[in-house]
Amino acid sequence: MSTNVGSTNMMSSWKVALVLGIVLGFVLATAVWNRNPGPTKAEYDILTQKNVELQQQKEAQQTQFEQLETKKSLELEQVIAQLEQKNTEIAQQKADYEAQIAELNKKQKKLSVTQKKLDTKVVELKTTAKKQQVVLTNSKELYQQQLELQKQVVTAKSDVDKAKATAKKFKQACDEFKSGTSWNWVSQADCDKYEKKLDLVDAEEAKVTALEAELEQLNSKIEIDLPK
Repeated sequence: MSTNVGSTNMMSSWKVALVLGIVLGFVLATAVWNRNPGPTKAEYDILTQKNVELQQQKEAQQTQFEQLETKKSLELEQVIAQLEQKNTEIAQQKADYEAQIAELNKKQKKLSVTQKKLDTKVVELKTTAKKQQVVLTNSKELYQQQLELQKQVVTAKSDVDKAKATAKKFKQACDEFKSGTSWNWVSQADCDKYEKKLDLVDAEEAKVTALEAELEQLNSKIEIDLPK
C-alpha cells in the first residue's frame, strides 16, 4: 500500500514538474517576445508579398534583358550578314567594272586600228575619185581614143594576115629556087621578095603589139578600180 502511494506521489511530482516547466518556458518566451517584438502576421504577409513582387520584378527584368540581348544579337548577326552581302556585291561590281574597263580598252585599241585603216581607205578613195573625175572630164576624148585604137588594132591584125598570105606565095617560089627542081621560072629575086615580105609581116606584128599596149594603157585610165 505504501509502495503504491509512493509511486503515485512520484508520478504526480513528475507531472507537476513538467507542467511547471512548460509554464516557465512560456513565461520566459513571453518575456523575450515582449522585450524583442517581431513582425505581426499581417506585417509578415505584407513582407512576404513584397518579396514575391520583387522576385517577380527581378524575373521580369531578367526575361526582358534576355529578350533584349537575344534581339540585339539577332540584329547584330543581321547587320553582319548585310555587311558581308554588301562586301560581296561591291567585290562583284569591282570585278564587273574592271572587266568592262578591259573590254573598253580593247575596243579602244581596235577602234584606233580601224580608224587608221579608215584614214588610209579615205586617202585611197580620194585618189580614185580624182582619177575618176579626170576620166569623166575627158571621157568623150578618151572613149574616142579607145575606139580609134581598137579600129587600128583590128586593121593592123588584118594587115598582118595579108602580109603573111603574100609572103606565103613568095615562099613557095623561093623554096623551088633553092631546091633547083622547079620547072617554073624562079630566081634569087623570088627569095629576096620573100624576105622583104617577111620583114613586112614583122613590122605589121610589131605595130599590132604597140597598138595593143597603147590600148591597154588607155583602158587602165578609163577603167579605174575602186580600192578594196
